[in-house]
Amino acid sequence: MTDRRQHAGTGTKGAAKVDATSGKSGNVAKKKRLRDAEATKLRILEAAKSDFAKNGLGGARVDVIAAKANANKRMIYHYFGSKDGLFQTVVENAYLDIRTAEQKLHLDDLEPRDALERLVRFTWQYYLKNPEFIT
Repeated sequence: MTDRRQHAGTGTKGAAKVDATSGKSGNVAKKKRLRDAEATKLRILEAAKSDFAKNGLGGARVDVIAAKANANKRMIYHYFGSKDGLFQTVVENAYLDIRTAEQKLHLDDLEPRDALERLVRFTWQYYLKNPEFIT
């Protein structure tokens, strides 16, 4: 007896294929892989941020970052090209985060002295909440 799921979607243009073992369509599985890829990248970036902050670029190790991220070391090279590429992405994201947060201060609406005070206060608070940014 043939399982109908093996033939689901065949013969119809653009129809999703169904995996006979899981019953999931190919489109659903592909979306799950995409979400998993994004989640893996985020875990790698968080682990890398921590390890680079603690050990610097020279002292950080890709295998340690991969283990902390619960990811395969090869995925780091796939997503970021190299340890330097990973470091560059971590630094770019850190600067993007602080600059985005600074934009929300609306300093142009304030008197210069008040704007400077708000910026300095924000900067110190940001560093206290994100110590890896300055290490």
